[in-house]
Amino acid sequence: MAITLATARDQLETRLVDATNLIFATSTLDEAFRASLGEVSNTYGSDVTLKDLDSAPATTFDDVDFVAVMVGATAFALRFRLFNKFEEVSPIREHPEDLAKWATEAMEEFQGLLTHIRLRRFQESSDHPYTAWE
Repeated sequence: MAITLATARDQLETRLVDATNLIFATSTLDEAFRASLGEVSNTYGSDVTLKDLDSAPATTFDDVDFVAVMVGATAFALRFRLFNKFEEVSPIREHPEDLAKWATEAMEEFQGLLTHIRLRRFQESSDHPYTAWE
């Protein structure tokens, strides 16, 4: 399956239980993807892109890391919502404590996934950060 902004957005909307974008605007979701991709880029040591986000021609992260990108985007979208909660009208009454807990749990999961990515990439690397014993 080709990972694009449209497919990623659909999955993020499902994760956030907001398929109609009443709570999370698409611009907020896109910004959450940018933040998540920024963290994944730091882990990779090079820029990664998501096809069609900011006119990117292709998705450049490994398919196996899509879960990490999604969990990160979920965490960032929840944080953005929590920080902006009092600035916009919402059709649903939200409890800031619940949003904060969900955002914290998602961010902790994201950080764990980034650690797994880092370890996997070290393991797959042909340029090891150590030398053989002589």
